[in-house]
Amino acid sequence: MTSTTPPARHPTASHPTGGHLTGTATLVRLALRRDRIKSPLWLIAITVMVPRFHYAAATVVAPTPEARAEAAQMIKASFMRVLAGPVFGERAVTSQSYFLAAYWVEFLLAAALMNILLITRHTRAEERTGRTELVRAAVVGRHAQLTAALVVAVAADAALAVLVAGAAIGVGFPAAGALLFGASLAAAGLVFAAATAVTAQLTEQPRAAAGIAGAALFASWITRGAGALQDQEGGPLFWLSPIGWSQQTRVLAGDRWWPLGLSVLLAALLAAGAYHLAGRRDLGAALLAARPGRAAGPSWLRSPLALAWRLQQPAIGWWAAALLAAGLAMGGMAGGMVGIDLDIFPAGADVVRGWLSLLVFTGSLCAAVFALLSVSRLRAEEARGLVGPVLAGPVGRSAWFAASFLVTGIGVVALLTVYGAGLGLGAAVSTGEPGLVAEVVGAALLRLPEVLVLLAVPAALFGLAPRAMAAAWVVFLYSALVQIFGPYAGVPAWLTGTSVLSHLPWHPLGAFAPVATAVLTVLAAPLFLLGRYGLRRRDLA
Repeated sequence: MTSTTPPARHPTASHPTGGHLTGTATLVRLALRRDRIKSPLWLIAITVMVPRFHYAAATVVAPTPEARAEAAQMIKASFMRVLAGPVFGERAVTSQSYFLAAYWVEFLLAAALMNILLITRHTRAEERTGRTELVRAAVVGRHAQLTAALVVAVAADAALAVLVAGAAIGVGFPAAGALLFGASLAAAGLVFAAATAVTAQLTEQPRAAAGIAGAALFASWITRGAGALQDQEGGPLFWLSPIGWSQQTRVLAGDRWWPLGLSVLLAALLAAGAYHLAGRRDLGAALLAARPGRAAGPSWLRSPLALAWRLQQPAIGWWAAALLAAGLAMGGMAGGMVGIDLDIFPAGADVVRGWLSLLVFTGSLCAAVFALLSVSRLRAEEARGLVGPVLAGPVGRSAWFAASFLVTGIGVVALLTVYGAGLGLGAAVSTGEPGLVAEVVGAALLRLPEVLVLLAVPAALFGLAPRAMAAAWVVFLYSALVQIFGPYAGVPAWLTGTSVLSHLPWHPLGAFAPVATAVLTVLAAPLFLLGRYGLRRRDLA
């Protein structure tokens, strides 16, 4: 008589040696390798803006002590406090303190955005593509990937603090103030890294996770602005914002480190919440269930144009809402520009319209970023194999290509219109000139040819050389930097002319340029045709 016994169970099969953090060090090295280009670019871009913006503040916007004092007073006494400031104390305004008053918020937002994208990239995006399932099939703990992402974020924030502090010392900051300035950026980034770790547990979509974290960043920015309106040095609402905590370190105005402890505490609580939520869900699932779709789709979804609109509609809506809010806020600052003499505008120019021209140009850059991201989404869909099933049906490549870029172009027009309306409405309310609404909307739409060219470049690359699509971002960044900083850095006129953004006057201050408008519009057409031609003749990824 024989008998068999069941095989012995090995606890290590379900609980690898080392617990939930097994394999964290290996995943950290993997994440650092994958980010060997993106993270350094982020760090370098934020760091080089310190001397660049300080140069603009010290030599262009407010080159003299009197001009700096006047500009600081304008921030104190106008709606500009919502976006800039605060200006702490009553000390003499130096170029360094004015730099902080004018640009500190922008650096905090950039640091937060860097962390939002980093955490999304290494958590929810990995699950969505299926790579996390492959990784977890090995001896890897349940929380190893989330921990690795947070470790990489902490390392990036520490590097940012050191690099920014070094750049600040280079432009005249005392060492203590420079270190505190760098630490304030790292602390804000750390908070939103942990916040994104939470949102990554809530939804199945990487974009939705990043979008919810971005909404939290926007709410923090709005709360900080509301607190700035309550009191020049920050009212009660100011203390409800992590961005406000970083600014309450009062760099160069009594340097204090303790507000950063609030950021560290909040980041720790959010990270603990992320670990708790991660332990309560299945791999690939989310705590917020996806909304079930209809049993049968409507007939109008059968066309490639309807599909393109359905896919891009959420992004267009979120971008429009953000640009409308930004336009209203920045347009409301126009009233404070009355009577201010700034060297960045020609002598005798209407400063209000000059200010609006600068903001309209900024809005066109945002629309160009939306366009580039839309094309990047098409490439990502192709890489994930989502385009093949669409083209396997009666939809041709040309129709799919044209529909996708047509919807993106419509989205660009909508964003420019909405942003111009918000900017013009804010300016009209603050200055008492209702005619500014239509004028600014028209000025925003006049920048459409530039954005179309910047959209046509990735369209051509998408068809002809999809692996080189990063070159489209290079073209955009080069054009923006040359146009923004070229006139102040002594760049030759012929080199400035190589920028896509240097051929149209800044409206509404400048006059309409029909020849440049026509040339840019015509230039975009063959680039789109090249992309369509290339897509029809190449293999899908």
